[in-house]
Amino acid sequence: MNLKLLSEPFPEQDIEWRVQDCGEKNGKIWARVLAYVTNRAIMERLDDVVGIESWKNEYLPGPSGGVVCGISIKIGDEWVTKWDGAENSNIEGVKGGLSNSMKRAAVQWGIGRYLYKLEAGFAEISEAGRMSGKLKSGNWFRWDPPFLPEWALPETPRMKEVREALEAMLKKKLFEHPENVEKVIADKNLAGMEKALAVAKEKEAQK
Repeated sequence: MNLKLLSEPFPEQDIEWRVQDCGEKNGKIWARVLAYVTNRAIMERLDDVVGIESWKNEYLPGPSGGVVCGISIKIGDEWVTKWDGAENSNIEGVKGGLSNSMKRAAVQWGIGRYLYKLEAGFAEISEAGRMSGKLKSGNWFRWDPPFLPEWALPETPRMKEVREALEAMLKKKLFEHPENVEKVIADKNLAGMEKALAVAKEKEAQK
């Protein structure tokens, strides 16, 4: 069981977005939105990484209202539990509190924690938007979420191929500044990785 796999990025279809704040300026609507992992994706990740029989969750009333969720994983012969909580939501009430507390408990295990590195992004406001929001004035608007950066998405087969080739070149010490190569790998910058690999192959050919 490799618990590091819990923190791997999720595909875009497993990400949901919520409006953090919104408003209207000079007749133009704007909205800042935040990304979250769906509960279904969290459960599937736990099933895949630790096994259906090796994790469980439980809920308790929060100390000041709301709800606290604990996610337990069986490591060896011991159950290890990590807790977090949330207030009941204004929209879904207790159901929203249960859902949000599980999301936060999952972050304690590293699931979806990478999304905290994302700053709030601005939604694309459009009448054809897939999602809806409501201004303080009571007017509704439609919006679509922003695109996720490469580092916040799963590694593609091509990216894996180039990364592994670059890592092999790093071991051969072909780069004057290997820290720059390590950064493009960490950022999942495919164009940067391909450029670095081409440079490394050229240097290797000249030896």
